[in-house]
Amino acid sequence: MIHDWLKERSGRGAEVSGWRRSWPLAQAEFLTLFRSRWGVALFLLCLFPGLGRLVMLLIIFGVVNFGPVGLRARLQNRAEIPGLDPSRVDFYLEPVVSVMPGMVFFLLLTSLVVARTIARDRLANAMELYWTRGLSPLAYVACKWLGGWLVVASITVMVPLALWLTAGFLAEDWSLLATSAGGMARAAVGLVVVSAAWTGICLALSAICGSPNAAMVAWSMLLVGSSAVGVVLASALREPWLRSCLSLWEAGTVVVRAIAGVPQRGVSIPGACAMLAGCLIVTMLLARSRLRLEEALR
Repeated sequence: MIHDWLKERSGRGAEVSGWRRSWPLAQAEFLTLFRSRWGVALFLLCLFPGLGRLVMLLIIFGVVNFGPVGLRARLQNRAEIPGLDPSRVDFYLEPVVSVMPGMVFFLLLTSLVVARTIARDRLANAMELYWTRGLSPLAYVACKWLGGWLVVASITVMVPLALWLTAGFLAEDWSLLATSAGGMARAAVGLVVVSAAWTGICLALSAICGSPNAAMVAWSMLLVGSSAVGVVLASALREPWLRSCLSLWEAGTVVVRAIAGVPQRGVSIPGACAMLAGCLIVTMLLARSRLRLEEALR
């Protein structure tokens, strides 16, 4: 698909800045998901874990109440569990960083949006058009990454922040926001960093693979396969910390919790950082040879 931004000059021949050429590509990449009813349905489906937490908040703060006994009382009796206490950061992180349902919806979203993007352009011979009209391969990749990350961050970053703000307004006073503001700020930073790394790895696989379907399969195998390997080896060797060193998803969640200051047991934070950074560096280096100008002109 050829976009209007491919024109380097305006009607009078004035040069168009690099940012003005680049931003529409990132914007178009972000809006791709919302141009069809199926895409909108997919995005709404990925909001379900957050909506589940919203229902919990409404019950906990007494906005709604179900049954004669009251589900609110059950939740409040379990408030000592960090994942079910709105005053703790875990409550807002859990829908995003948990394997079920967090990883499932994240994999679905990234497979259909990010993993297909560069491979789709290569299959359509669109990369030659992009790279020969004033947009460098680096700028092209940066725009693709930014557009994909904005879609991912709207789930991984914005949903937890929206839930936290909702809890603050539902609470009796502002103490909930005041006491958890520092933790949520650090959590937001962690989610931004990790979601950017995950998006970069997925995008690199899209550049490496020759077709959109192959990129989707490769990304699914990496995310799910590394998690399976981590679980098996950690159980076989009786070393729980191996999961954070071998599973790409587990490594990201450990890094997020570490930045947010959430206590963790049986994990290796240096190993998780090494796993996440190593996957990103290796896939980017492999993708570099496929993202050269001469590659697109063949």
